[in-house]
Amino acid sequence: MVSTGPKFIEDDARLGDYWEYYVALKASEKGAEVFKNIYRTGATDLVLEWEGKILKCDVKQMRIQNGLWKTNGAKKRGSTHVYVNPITKEIRWVKGQEPQGWEGFWK
Repeated sequence: MVSTGPKFIEDDARLGDYWEYYVALKASEKGAEVFKNIYRTGATDLVLEWEGKILKCDVKQMRIQNGLWKTNGAKKRGSTHVYVNPITKEIRWVKGQEPQGWEGFWK
């Protein structure tokens, strides 16, 4: 018998895919056109087009480190990091590094 309902995703690549699709869905709900990188490699996971602006994004899941929410992974050249909190599902830019014209997008 197969149980239904939410299940924990143990594979890091699949978990990364989940958060990329989650961010894509939420950006779409906010009126953005969303384009997804079809490969698992590269500096850009998603490209957002909104109000005449285009932005390349690298989606990062936040993790608890020393009691603080942080993310793993160095900033890749040319893409803006989008952080997702896996508990609250809050999406945000890097604090103090919000892309110009996109500051209130996730609010």
